[in-house]
Amino acid sequence: AVLVAGTDPPDVTELWDWTLGPGESHASEAHTTGTRELLLVLDGQVELRVGQQAEILGKGDSASFAGDLAHGYVNAGSGRAARFALTVFEPGVGGGAAR
Repeated sequence: AVLVAGTDPPDVTELWDWTLGPGESHASEAHTTGTRELLLVLDGQVELRVGQQAEILGKGDSASFAGDLAHGYVNAGSGRAARFALTVFEPGVGGGAAR
C-alpha cells in the first residue's frame, strides 16, 4: 500500500493506492470511532470484509463502510493482482488542544 495524500490532524483524510498479489490479504483492527472508508476497485477482484460481513467487488465496483469495525481486504481473483484506491476519514485523531 502507498499513501498518496493525506491531511493534517485533527480530522485526518488519507488516500491510498493498494495492490494485493495473488493470495494476499490485509487485516486491519478497528480505527477510531466514526472512521469511514471508501474503496474503489481499479483492477481484479477484492473481497471486502467488515465485521462479520464479506462482499466481492470487481473492477469499477465501490463500497463505503465503517472503518471503526475490524475489516480486511483479500485478493479474490484467480492468479492476478488486485488494485484498489482507498480513502480513509478518521475524525479527531490528533493535533493540539482546541483554543
